[in-house]
Amino acid sequence: MTQIFEPVRQKKVADEIVEQLKGHIFGGKLKPGEKLPPERELARSLFVSRVSLREALNTLQGMGLLEIQQGNRTFVRPITTRSIQDPLVSFSKRSPSNILKIIEIRKYLEMGATALAAERATDKEIKQLESILKQMEEDFGKNRLGAKSDLDFHSKIAEATHNEAYIHMMKTMYDLLQEELRLAWGGVFRKKDRRKALLQQHENILGAIREHDPRRGAKEAFKHLCFVEENWEDTLTGTKL
Repeated sequence: MTQIFEPVRQKKVADEIVEQLKGHIFGGKLKPGEKLPPERELARSLFVSRVSLREALNTLQGMGLLEIQQGNRTFVRPITTRSIQDPLVSFSKRSPSNILKIIEIRKYLEMGATALAAERATDKEIKQLESILKQMEEDFGKNRLGAKSDLDFHSKIAEATHNEAYIHMMKTMYDLLQEELRLAWGGVFRKKDRRKALLQQHENILGAIREHDPRRGAKEAFKHLCFVEENWEDTLTGTKL
């Protein structure tokens, strides 16, 4: 009989760690942007040496699933391939009109995410959105820009879809537009009347999610992102396209 079998070899500890963390990332237990515990704490939780853990983390970084920053801070990256992300980065940097095309994609992704969140959000997630909205109201009352709470709100909506692929896609979109987000909050949304309009739009979106009304959720998200898109367009081009 032709030999078709190969000896079974025991996996290295580092490989076991890689498989476990990959499972948590793909399964949604570790979300895009989430910070992993410090190495010492994580090694203790896994009952492994820090040497094996570091080898595994470096492997996952090479796969594009983790990002290890200065000071050994490790974050989960969105599940995207460079073959997808890099051309989009190059495309968006060519001209303001290309950035607006990326923003248009975001608009329709947000509509879908809000509709799904309206269907699937748990009571706990709705309370978390309410807490973020309160922070937005406080930011507005104290005349703070509130860029972080805005991003937190939309990120929580993505999580409330309970679709890991959607969560990673939205995180990728926010990462792709991070420079434009800074530009928008540093410029156009410094005007208090525009921030007041944004706050009302977020309240309307939360209302639709609270009522578990996906149709209204998509409609409110569309109105909100159209407002954002129009203001961005003025900032990026100075004229309507």
